[in-house]
Amino acid sequence: MVTAAEIQYLKEKLLEMRQALVGQMEKLKTYSQDMREDDIRDSGDVASHSYSKEVTLGLGENERNKLRLIEEALRKIEEGSYGKCEECEEEIPFKRLELLPFARYCVSCQSEFEKQGSAF
Repeated sequence: MVTAAEIQYLKEKLLEMRQALVGQMEKLKTYSQDMREDDIRDSGDVASHSYSKEVTLGLGENERNKLRLIEEALRKIEEGSYGKCEECEEEIPFKRLELLPFARYCVSCQSEFEKQGSAF
């Protein structure tokens, strides 16, 4: 069972992760605004710009998903339901939470979801 001190440690870790992600998202937003299409000069620039924009948007979506998971974990801490597998309702071991503080499933259930093709 995860102790109160461990939960506090994980909460602080989640808050730090959230702060870092918000900072990254702001940088991506600024970067994508700086990449103006009117600055494009030739077809090579067009291809480069399109690829950069696609990568930036993809990173943004991944970051938003991770932020959503972090917010959900913080909400669970406040509700007192943090650290329980959403599938089997068993306790998620501290070692797993330490590596992935926003884990929603225990290793067994996560493996099963991945085998079925539906991770997270």
